[in-house]
Amino acid sequence: MSHIRKYIAVVLAAGLLIATSVFAGDTPEEITQRIGTGNPERGKETSEMCQGCHGEDGNSEINIFPKLSGQWADYIQKQFREFQNGARQDPTMSDMALSVGEFPELFDIAAYFASQDLMIGPVVVDAKKLALYREGENFYNNGNANSGAFRCVMCHGKHGQGEPLNNPLFPILGGQHKAYLVKQLTDFKKDFRDNDRSGMMMLIAGRLTEHEIEALATYLAFREPLYKTKYKEKKITLEGANFNVGSSLLKESASEQLDDVVEYAKAYPDTKLNIIGYTDISGRLDKNITLSHNRAESVKKFLIAYGIASDRIFTQGLGPKNPVASNDTPEGRSKNRRVEIYSKHKESYEIRTN
Repeated sequence: MSHIRKYIAVVLAAGLLIATSVFAGDTPEEITQRIGTGNPERGKETSEMCQGCHGEDGNSEINIFPKLSGQWADYIQKQFREFQNGARQDPTMSDMALSVGEFPELFDIAAYFASQDLMIGPVVVDAKKLALYREGENFYNNGNANSGAFRCVMCHGKHGQGEPLNNPLFPILGGQHKAYLVKQLTDFKKDFRDNDRSGMMMLIAGRLTEHEIEALATYLAFREPLYKTKYKEKKITLEGANFNVGSSLLKESASEQLDDVVEYAKAYPDTKLNIIGYTDISGRLDKNITLSHNRAESVKKFLIAYGIASDRIFTQGLGPKNPVASNDTPEGRSKNRRVEIYSKHKESYEIRTN
């Protein structure tokens, strides 16, 4: 790199370090800004040959062909012209670029792809790739003080979504194919690609390790998974057979069910346990409420004895309320003399949005 190009890169970087970023999106105003002077409707027809590799809407299915959906029209035009004049080389594009002769035709093609929604990548699904994604996220937003690599976010915007100024120097990168990003960063690093006017990309890429390139490309190509919290409830009912009539003392037969509660509570240590005691309709209401509460307390004492913290357990006695069977039969009354144990634990699962 020449001394002049190095000087330009340093000056540009200094300006970027104090810049305030405002990021691009898909509002009508932002799409209009991306399109530039071309005509997207004409461009849809004239870009049919381009769509063979880059996709009908600019989202290519083959990862060696870059996505163009939502890319700055000026950036597309710049790259196209440099394939035409040899400043950038590619076995496929160098020949294809020569098939477009008039600038208005090129402007229309670029406008068509720029008018599409911003490119978007798939969700990260496996833990190893998510860890690499996190590394890339940190590097992208903070740079590397040890190597002197600048923060990518200052030029390319939040998650590579671009800046609002239609500047062909800084392409939109978020959602681009990972393989394509790795190749371009590697080409800049090795000076195989040198069509960056300021020399900034060669300067930065030259300071990247292969691992950093891999991490950056992973961050830009993928999206973070979104999680929604789902609660899974657990309920255990101790029916009347586990208590003597008129007694709050637990029978031996209750231990098997309560062992399951203990195991559950230890497996999910952040859960709370709500224990509600009930009676049948026989007898006085006030005594039944006291009896039902004492039965719930007996269950609580059992759980505490097996290592469940008392502040996780809440008890309540509701007497004959909420019967689950008829109080007109001995069998029904036995079912109504019960203790119900409720709990719920959090389960997080991924929402795929692609």
